[in-house]
Amino acid sequence: MDTLDFEPTLKTKAIVVKSAVDKQHDTVIMIAEIGPGESGPPSHIHPHQQESYEVLEGGAEFILGDKTLLLKQGDKVEIPANTPHTFKNKTNSWLRMQDTHLPALTFEEMMRELHGLVHSGKIKGFNDLKSLIYLSMLWVKHKELQRSTQPPFFVMQAMTWLGQVMGYKL
Repeated sequence: MDTLDFEPTLKTKAIVVKSAVDKQHDTVIMIAEIGPGESGPPSHIHPHQQESYEVLEGGAEFILGDKTLLLKQGDKVEIPANTPHTFKNKTNSWLRMQDTHLPALTFEEMMRELHGLVHSGKIKGFNDLKSLIYLSMLWVKHKELQRSTQPPFFVMQAMTWLGQVMGYKL
């Protein structure tokens, strides 16, 4: 099992439990460890995947479309394709969840690229324009995997264009 550590930029880790052999049909399973008060990704959809989470430790607030769900240890949530969603750890302790994507598509690769961008210093936080450009470039590269709904995806596309004009490379 590989651990993709996004600290200190993000109080988040992703532990690869199962990689997909056939990315078009198999699942990828990770353990997401989210620090106290840390948010997940921006609200987004997966056009061609279903995603599920099981809370292993702690508690999470999930936003699915216009519904808010509070999950505790042992709770599970299934997220159908094209459902806007995000989550947050609203507790004072670490949250551990099993995250499954079916089919895997490029989810593991995107997470590995994010790990590389954080550790190369290209992503330093959410208050840094350069970091936001690199994050946008990563999301646009993997647009078949997921698309942000908040901010609207066209904002990430515009940020990607700006990054390309400025010579940024993933």
